[in-house]
Amino acid sequence: MPFQPHPQRPEWKVGEKADPRDPPPEVPGDDMRALYGCAPGDWELRLYLVPAATPHHEIIEFFEVGTASAIRHGWDEHETLDLVTSTLTRISEVVPGSIELASPSALRFRFWRRMRTDELEEIEEVYRKVDDYQAGLERYLNQGLSGSSLLHDVGESGVLHLLWH
Repeated sequence: MPFQPHPQRPEWKVGEKADPRDPPPEVPGDDMRALYGCAPGDWELRLYLVPAATPHHEIIEFFEVGTASAIRHGWDEHETLDLVTSTLTRISEVVPGSIELASPSALRFRFWRRMRTDELEEIEEVYRKVDDYQAGLERYLNQGLSGSSLLHDVGESGVLHLLWH
């Protein structure tokens, strides 16, 4: 797949539309990593290559994660971006991981290792202090509990799926 420098971020490379059902492909070398993204101006998800050291907050801001329905719900877009950034930063301090998918309506974060029960509880505590829907927990609230806690599935799958509708 051919990649082009992104007009606003020349160090980032953008490819063609992509199917995000699987994890992003491995990138040879340690300097870049792949993720699926839908940035302002994109019509659909595309495969992006970003420098491996890119902080989560830069990805969240660039792809305007969580802002898809902010106005409809009466949320300030900047406050929503700050909320998504602060919760994901805290979560990645508990158990590190990578953003695999970022768009205004979705974020997929894959943990780098299996988390312990106490770590899952600590992540749930982060979300107890915020608005569930503004934080993107709609998927977990609407699908019901499949285990002993709201984020039980995250502990089992190792993937956090945040959605905004």
